[in-house]
Amino acid sequence: MAAEVLRMIPTKETVELDDRQLVEQIRQGDDRAFEMLVRRKTSKVYGLCYRVIGNSEDAKDISQLVFLKLWENLEKYDATYAFDTWLYRMVTNVAIDFMRSKQSRDNAVNSNLRLVKTSVDPEQTVTVARKEVETVFNAVSNVLSPKQKTIFVMSEMEDLRSSEIAKVLGCRESTVRNHLFNARKLMQAQLKRRFPEYARLWEESR
Repeated sequence: MAAEVLRMIPTKETVELDDRQLVEQIRQGDDRAFEMLVRRKTSKVYGLCYRVIGNSEDAKDISQLVFLKLWENLEKYDATYAFDTWLYRMVTNVAIDFMRSKQSRDNAVNSNLRLVKTSVDPEQTVTVARKEVETVFNAVSNVLSPKQKTIFVMSEMEDLRSSEIAKVLGCRESTVRNHLFNARKLMQAQLKRRFPEYARLWEESR
């Protein structure tokens, strides 16, 4: 019994390090700490990349690039700030650069984001199937700039507050709110013009 109790007591090896502690370990040359950090953050990084870009293969490539930049710039991280905020900024910068590059080659980025977050009543005349919503979003999101789309994703999909988005992007809250307002306005105009049935659902979900 005593042996079982002892095994339940956390040791130095079993206690999970927080992000700041992992960063400090990496700075001291611990490669295993970096592997642990990558495993911990892969889902978060890939998820945001996919929501912004909308293509799984591109999201994987961008995620790898983010972790490469993370490795190269880890010395610049200021531990007085939340690690995730610093990481989000790196992800969004890489994703925005990618989208701008795509657009410059006249190959606009498609996205597979959900347009309506709330569940739809089955009795409604319009059945919002996931694939249909993705198609609609692909059509209307092309009017957004890369920054507008990124802010829309972080607000509507990642549930970040304007203050958090401002910290990630290094801008004022008012700038975030303006981009978000304009993104919603542009998308709603496109919905009314091209998909009026979805425009009604959008208005009801707000």
